[in-house]
Amino acid sequence: MAEYQNILVEVDGGVATITLNRPEKLNALSESLRDDLAAALRELNPGDAVRVIRIKAAGRAFCAGYDITPDDNDFQFVPTRRTGDQAWELGESMAAMNREHLRDSIERWLWIWSYRKPIIAQVHGWCLAGGNDLVGSCDIIFASETARFGHPAGRALGQPPTLGMWPVKIGMLKTKELLFSGDTIDGVEAERIGMVNRVYTEEALDAETLAYCHRIAQVPLDGLTVHKHSTNRWAELMGLRMSAIEGAEFNAIFAEAPTIAEFGKISRSKGLKAALEWRDDPFGDGRGAVRRQG
Repeated sequence: MAEYQNILVEVDGGVATITLNRPEKLNALSESLRDDLAAALRELNPGDAVRVIRIKAAGRAFCAGYDITPDDNDFQFVPTRRTGDQAWELGESMAAMNREHLRDSIERWLWIWSYRKPIIAQVHGWCLAGGNDLVGSCDIIFASETARFGHPAGRALGQPPTLGMWPVKIGMLKTKELLFSGDTIDGVEAERIGMVNRVYTEEALDAETLAYCHRIAQVPLDGLTVHKHSTNRWAELMGLRMSAIEGAEFNAIFAEAPTIAEFGKISRSKGLKAALEWRDDPFGDGRGAVRRQG
């Protein structure tokens, strides 16, 4: 296996484990981390020696969202402004640039959704914002009882482009409840509403998830692939793929909200923690203490 900057990869029989390895940033999704994840999946794709992929994370959080720190932020666009006599010489709008970036991001998640081998997510700690796009693209989610799922960024900064596949997995009512409030839920509640498959104690999570991966790795890859894609096809025929792509359109609209500019202004002048406090303190849930949501 190749060596990667932002992830670790280990193969144990028919199971490959990919560990998100930016613990100092709560495994926030930078472009380089996403590139490493895609490269590892491409490397693991050929052949059937590896039949199951497990994705977990180092440190105290699974993934705190997209990296929106000012020095590693691929989600803030400045519209180009050029001079010229013709309309086509004047540059692009922020909305168009943001939409194109989001479409690319969504296609990358859908590529993982369509990956031919089962992908099992093992979630502990925070799984926020873009972290839900990641686990939503996986086939099965096991979580610790104390894991926290949600999208506090929806209070001012947009939505997970794929909505974490929540409308399909937990239904419209619960999806709206979480998006409207930005509140988070623990692993026990996530299992109750169908967001995750199973929950375990923090101590048992790793062993139980790995044991399940080895259990299903006893099925030939042809069978696993057919089971996965025939099930996915049901959701796609109900509109999942097109609905996910539409997330770029809606997020591009949200990106025009004045709150986006104000959040960026505070983040640049006072730091990200101050910007998160500005966004979350009115809700009284202490969310400003968790960094790098997006």
